[in-house]
Amino acid sequence: MTEQGINVFFVRHGQTYFNLMGRFQGWSDIDLTEKGIADGKAAGIRLAGVHFKAAFSSDLPRAYNTARFVLNANQADSPALPTAEKDFREIFFGSAEGLTIQQIVAEYDHGFDKTMQAEAVGYGDTIEKFGFDGLMDLFKKNDPLHLAEDSAEFNQRLTHGLNMIRETFKAGDNVLVVTHGSLMRALANKFQSAELASHKLDNGAISKLIFEPKKDGRVTIAAWNDTEKIW
Repeated sequence: MTEQGINVFFVRHGQTYFNLMGRFQGWSDIDLTEKGIADGKAAGIRLAGVHFKAAFSSDLPRAYNTARFVLNANQADSPALPTAEKDFREIFFGSAEGLTIQQIVAEYDHGFDKTMQAEAVGYGDTIEKFGFDGLMDLFKKNDPLHLAEDSAEFNQRLTHGLNMIRETFKAGDNVLVVTHGSLMRALANKFQSAELASHKLDNGAISKLIFEPKKDGRVTIAAWNDTEKIW
């Protein structure tokens, strides 16, 4: 499987101002910070020698712009620009977007683990307690406007995007996907464990997943949250 699968390199977008402030952003359009630009360029340098058969990003600007920085550094005849794909956009947190974890714990009091207050930009304890699907359902349940995505809505589009890769590319192909931290946690929860999903990913970190090239094929996590390796 590892030698015969599609090599999918997932990169978390660079730091944004909401990342810096510890606020949930979801579908909100928040600019990259100077560090966020540097995160994208650094990931590009580490992936410069990888020939990508295709390059995708979330359609949100912070991911698309990070993908552009990654591809600008590529020296292996990869696509010049990413293809924006809505399936890979971040989870929609609805009315919670723009809020801090402390505000969410105070206002959304139905099931959220109070230990969320202790972590500035993560919600690992709640993920470990309920699983990632359970976390998304809590956001939906507590949203007074019922805008947030629940697990069924999110997983439908995520599965569509993953199967697009599985059914389009062949074993040995390298594919780039620049996406978001919570979507990556969802992948960790789906293909390994809630414990792995409970740990936040670094901005600009690279994770390598191996896809079996068929609809709903197996996925193996070969590398996770890497910020050092030259690929």
